[in-house]
Amino acid sequence: MTLSPRLDSIRLRLIALFVVVLLPLAALAIWMSREAAPASIALVAGLAAAALLVMAIGVERIVVRPMRTLDGAVRRWRCGATADADALEAMPREMRALTLSFADATSALAQREADLRAALSQQELLMQEVHHRVKNNLQIVASLLNLQASRIRQPEARTEFQSARDRVRALATLHRHLYGHGELHTINMRAFLNELCVQLFQSFHEEVGARIDLVIDASELQMSSDQAVPIALLVTETVSNALKFAFPEGRGGAIRVALAAEDGTARLVIADDGIGLPAEDDATPAREGIGRELIRGFARQLGADLRVSQEAGTLYEIVMKVLPERATL
Repeated sequence: MTLSPRLDSIRLRLIALFVVVLLPLAALAIWMSREAAPASIALVAGLAAAALLVMAIGVERIVVRPMRTLDGAVRRWRCGATADADALEAMPREMRALTLSFADATSALAQREADLRAALSQQELLMQEVHHRVKNNLQIVASLLNLQASRIRQPEARTEFQSARDRVRALATLHRHLYGHGELHTINMRAFLNELCVQLFQSFHEEVGARIDLVIDASELQMSSDQAVPIALLVTETVSNALKFAFPEGRGGAIRVALAAEDGTARLVIADDGIGLPAEDDATPAREGIGRELIRGFARQLGADLRVSQEAGTLYEIVMKVLPERATL
């Protein structure tokens, strides 16, 4: 936009305004010092009032009105609109320059914001693709472990392969939740724990509610993926142990998984009402395996306090700090 040369600057307009108003007043003041008649005083008072009115109108047109226009542009820009630089012809040169500078700045900011949004969208697409491919690869690994386990005749070795398969499936389920629910860095623990536990029941050929009930008591808690991974593996170990050992010889019962958070601290409880765990020194290799050691390791990874109770079954209680969400662009 080109600036119109016919418009003067604010400074020149104000100088001209003061000259037009003050010079007649100064001349009248000198004249009044010589002629102090009442009529002269009334005339000077009328002229002073008229001069003040002229000054007010001039300041309104030269300063106040352009400032209102600029203020309106700023307010519209704060609400998301772009700065409008078309209504500048009636402005003084300085105000037009200021408004044009503001319009240029807002245009640059809008372009920068658009670039950042495009970069963020591209990053989210890439992260979704990464989680999708990781999930697919983990499912392939789980299928290979399952195939290998079906060819092994030793029950102990077959059990270990199936346990490794379940751990890999738990990670695959977690990655599917990360890219499938629109949250790339956090996961809804209620939906995830429910699907994970049902998946573990199916792995042991158990129907939920037929012989063993499953109770999920988890809030709609969003947790970071850094904590969700060890929690998924910890739940896999404890629920698998309950399904394998807590209800022998067709015994029925229930498994409960509860997760709640308050004041930045989360409490995870996995409990069953089965026969309970044997003492540490009485544990058989089949019963012990690496399950207990993995549970302790995952609790250490979470920086959590682990408590194990064997009253009326087995109960694992894990208390941990909830990590803040990762910062994103």
